[in-house]
Amino acid sequence: MTVYKSFNQALFPYAYGLGLSNNATTPNTKLDVAVGSILDSSKTFQINLDSALTIDATVVGANGIDTGALAASKMYKVYLIQGSSSGKVPAGLISLLDAPYLPYGYDTYALIGYVATGAGSTFLKGYWTDDKSSWRTFMYDAPQATAVTAGNATSYTAIDLSAFVPAVANTPVFVDSALTPSAASQTLKLQPAAGTGDAVTVTGQVNAVIVSSQSLVVSTLASGLPKVNYKVSNAGAAAAINVGGYQFAI
Repeated sequence: MTVYKSFNQALFPYAYGLGLSNNATTPNTKLDVAVGSILDSSKTFQINLDSALTIDATVVGANGIDTGALAASKMYKVYLIQGSSSGKVPAGLISLLDAPYLPYGYDTYALIGYVATGAGSTFLKGYWTDDKSSWRTFMYDAPQATAVTAGNATSYTAIDLSAFVPAVANTPVFVDSALTPSAASQTLKLQPAAGTGDAVTVTGQVNAVIVSSQSLVVSTLASGLPKVNYKVSNAGAAAAINVGGYQFAI
């Protein structure tokens, strides 16, 4: 159901529900969308999903993918779509685009979340919050490893998070780190890619004893990619950086 605004009346940008989840039976290629409501991208229509639906990424079109086949190691956007003039009921759609290819008869869409694929071109498992707010949190079922698995850079070095984090400026990211110091008091430091200060400091206590930590670090866009920076205080130390999840707005 689509709610139209009256002339010269702006709709309050309200969103509730529309929680996402990996389908219980086919979690690798299907997403479930819970009932809810959201203002569309043009801020003209309030789209109401009255019955839960399932998006099947093996299907092209409504309740599927907008074009092509599910690709490996990509961050897909999840949309709720509607035919505001044709009367088509709401459906789900995933796309790599900021403005998805809409199936015939659909002319309205709203972003409701993100889902990442792994190396096997299947959805990574995770958990999305579902509440009466446009601000949401997503956490991976298991933290996802970045390219930094034994990093020893002693000056701030960027880490590309684009496989696991939306390319949206100033996205809070849950960074899971493991520092293996080669001596007591060696540190791992983190900051946004555009940062100038030390946003997070993790300090080792004993030689070769791993210090694990989860920190909320803002990822900023560098060349269009979401990134954070890391460095260790001594090249003898080693840092592993994983992505635990992120926060986002719909």
